Amino acid sequence: MASLIEILIEALEEESVLYDKLTKESMAKTPVIVANDLEKLAKANADEQKIVDEITAVSHKRNQALTEIATVMGKDAKTITVSEVIKMMEKQPEFQHPLIVVRDKMLKQVDILKQVNLHNQDLLKESLEMTEYSINLIQSMNQAPETANYSKGSYSGATLGANYSSFDTKQ
Repeated sequence: MASLIEILIEALEEESVLYDKLTKESMAKTPVIVANDLEKLAKANADEQKIVDEITAVSHKRNQALTEIATVMGKDAKTITVSEVIKMMEKQPEFQHPLIVVRDKMLKQVDILKQVNLHNQDLLKESLEMTEYSINLIQSMNQAPETANYSKGSYSGATLGANYSSFDTKQ
């Protein structure tokens, strides 16, 4: 059982390092979004995806350790959480304390990452709105009506629907 807890702690610490790396990558992406540099943005997204793939692999290792711990403890492997393992380790502080530390650290990291991603999402939405506005502006300039030309030589009463004559008399 002790080795399973150690594997879980090791997986959580590795996952924590990767979340820290992902957070830094997401923060570095913010000025790229502001600068509207699509090439750097594509590279940043690819770099983030590599980190996410690493997190997925480590997460699988963590879930495997949790499943084995659940089996040993007679718990449901599908619903066991790190918090439950922490409660089960009350009489073993040498395992409980590191689990609490790494769990709390990861919860903070995930919260920070969420905030950074929401900020980046808002920036991307604003950038998209500005791009759409620019496109609409350019299109509207190309489709301006001919009546927008108000120079002296371009005025004719017939163009505006008025018919003027010199005399208006009955015969």
